[in-house]
Amino acid sequence: MARKPWFSIIGSVYFNMVNKLKVSGGEYRGYAFKKYPELVSVFGCEGDKDAPIAFIDGSFLLRDGGNRIITFGVKNIESKIKWYNAEGFLPCLVSEYEKDGVKYTVKNFSDKLTVDGNIYDTAYSRITAENTTGKAVKLSPVSKYLIPLTDEPEQVQPYESVTRDYAVIADRFAGSYKLPDAVRIKECGGFDEHYAAMKNYWLKRLEPLTEITEIPDSRLSDALKAGYIYTMICKDGFELHVGENGYDRVFDHDVIGILNTLLLLGDFRDVEKYSDFILKNVQYPDARWKYSWFFALYLQKTGNIDFVKSSFENIKSNALDIIKSISKDGIMKETIAIDSPGHWTVDNFSALTGLICYRYICEKLGEADEAAKAEEAYNTLLENCESCLKQTIEKYGIDYIPMNMKKPNSETSRSDPRDANRLSMFLFGRWLWDGFLFGGKGSDYINGLIDSTYEHSAKVRENISDSFYNFGGYPHGYFCSAYNAGYGSAALMGSRYRDAGIKAYEFMIDWAQSGPYSWWEGIKFPKDDSPWDIDHASGGGGSCPHMWGQSTASKVLIDSIICEKADGALIIGRGVPAEWIYEGSVIEIKKYPVSSGRVNMRAEIRDNKANIKLEGNYSGKVQVDLPGITGYNISD
Repeated sequence: MARKPWFSIIGSVYFNMVNKLKVSGGEYRGYAFKKYPELVSVFGCEGDKDAPIAFIDGSFLLRDGGNRIITFGVKNIESKIKWYNAEGFLPCLVSEYEKDGVKYTVKNFSDKLTVDGNIYDTAYSRITAENTTGKAVKLSPVSKYLIPLTDEPEQVQPYESVTRDYAVIADRFAGSYKLPDAVRIKECGGFDEHYAAMKNYWLKRLEPLTEITEIPDSRLSDALKAGYIYTMICKDGFELHVGENGYDRVFDHDVIGILNTLLLLGDFRDVEKYSDFILKNVQYPDARWKYSWFFALYLQKTGNIDFVKSSFENIKSNALDIIKSISKDGIMKETIAIDSPGHWTVDNFSALTGLICYRYICEKLGEADEAAKAEEAYNTLLENCESCLKQTIEKYGIDYIPMNMKKPNSETSRSDPRDANRLSMFLFGRWLWDGFLFGGKGSDYINGLIDSTYEHSAKVRENISDSFYNFGGYPHGYFCSAYNAGYGSAALMGSRYRDAGIKAYEFMIDWAQSGPYSWWEGIKFPKDDSPWDIDHASGGGGSCPHMWGQSTASKVLIDSIICEKADGALIIGRGVPAEWIYEGSVIEIKKYPVSSGRVNMRAEIRDNKANIKLEGNYSGKVQVDLPGITGYNISD
């Protein structure tokens, strides 16, 4: 579901901007960011407008007040570069490398300053140089834009180290007021003071949210927290933007997906304000058709009927647009849902999701006539979809759900096996899994094809990727995508590959990062000449990090561990990999939001049985789907 037209406008502007900076007077020749501009991430403050764009060597780009590249003087780096989030997930990016016997560590983060009533996203940097040689080494000067907060020694003595701290105003939160001078910035404190403030801010922000406290692969827990923090950095005020270095705006169906992941994380603080912008930039019809999904999940998790009532006319209007958009043959009209015309399956699944969620809302609000109308439309569309897919599958002799309701994948404009859109209905349609959670009547016929559709995807890609859990990328020639884990959502309704979401997320971490816990929408193939010291992608298109993609990964991770159906029933461990089930293994998640409050769940494996402890308020039945266990015990 890539947006090539928007990437060509937004993404290319970013790269052209960087390229112009790089070639200006040859000033940046030799820096790693010049050669590898697509190894990139962000750091910043919540809600800022133009957060700093970070590169692997510690350099970063500031856009507010003129495009400025901040550098730390180290060119032609000889070693591999370590690049990671401080303390596992914080938005302090750390780069470690060596040059001429000196080990360098660069740390960058942002903290919010208020000076004379004006607020500033202020970047703080620390560069440490450790001399491992027997002779003094001269230190190269840093960027002229940096304000020194400590002494600036000109050299580092043999077997000693020196640390230099700096600050620079990065963003004014869309303001146009003047920048404070160096003296005022120095008076506001040093690196350590602001690091502590930054850390405390984000820990407080994370504290009330869903937390995966223990799982066999702890990287996923860090990725979940980092993804949430990046989302807060990329947003502008209450607009949930998809990225900073591209897609720096609201996209309609993207923001619905991001919002619903925030609901699963239990971040209810500003979701009502965020929702005002869902249809700010109307682009894809499936956003209207899935509009009710956010309000249904919001109502389930918060119980706030008044807010949903106040939005009901908009919810109703968008739900009725589904009925108006049904073609004469009973399925959804032709659209460009995956960036080319077709009767795409994703549109039909999106419409089914919207109708079942609309029915749920109407039932909760006492809108009996509208609930009946939604039920009738849902049943009719489902019958027509099942009939159409049966005809297509039988006509062409295929054994999978095609991405086009009327054609096999090989006869569509998305036939390239590298194109992930063959599974677009499994993620963006939401119906197979999320429709089930909201009580939608399913289709045994369609559900019976879920596993074989994943197998078909793997078969057509067997000469491209040796992993079953790499589902492809955007555009056609790309390696992977930020949505890769999200494509495992539908597998939760299958039988053989329920762990696809988690395993696809692990694949992303193992092979597809272009920044620390950061992924492009469309991810390029890895290259051997990269400076990063881990296996990773060489770059990509769209934005990095890409917040809609990362939100889908966060959602399937949580759903795989615990999820709540609309009737209050809890499903535990449905997407947990069998490899996580061994003697003494623990899976623990806390503060998961349910319709009656919050729940903590801890599952410990002993003697091939799961000892499950549930704490908190939950009103429904408990279904345990952990793989391979012979039994379970549940205690409060």
